[in-house]
Amino acid sequence: MPTRCVVGGCSNVRNLQEGIALHTIPFYGDDRPESKKRRKRWVDFVKLKRSKWEPSKTSVICSKHFKADDFVRRLDVSSEDQGTPMTPWLKRDDYGINVFPSIHASTIVDKQPSDRDRRMVRYFHNFSVHALGLL
Repeated sequence: MPTRCVVGGCSNVRNLQEGIALHTIPFYGDDRPESKKRRKRWVDFVKLKRSKWEPSKTSVICSKHFKADDFVRRLDVSSEDQGTPMTPWLKRDDYGINVFPSIHASTIVDKQPSDRDRRMVRYFHNFSVHALGLL
C-alpha cells in the first residue's frame, strides 16, 4: 500500500502525532453511478496538479487536503487513549464517504520567504527603479 500522499506538491506520510492520516481514494471497482461520481471528484482533485496521473486501488490522499469539518472524528488526544492520537474518520452517509479533498499543497504550506528570496526581491526592485530612471 502506498505510504505517501498522491496529490501534486505533497508527499506527506502518515504521522498521527503531526495530524496526518492517509485516506484511500474510495469506491475503487464500484460501478454504481454514484460511486463513480464520488471517486471521480477525488481523482479530478489530484489531476488538477498532476494531469497525467492515474489512480490505483491503493492511491491515498492525506488529511491535510480536507477541511476540519470533513471529519467525524478529528485527530486529537483523549485521556481514555492515554495520549495516543486517534485516526480521523471522514464523514459518511448511507452510501459511503461523502466528502472530498479541497485544499491543495500550495495552500497548506505557510512558507516564509528565505533571506535569499528577500535579497532577490530587493535586488530586482532596485534594478527596476534605476533602469526606469525613477531615482
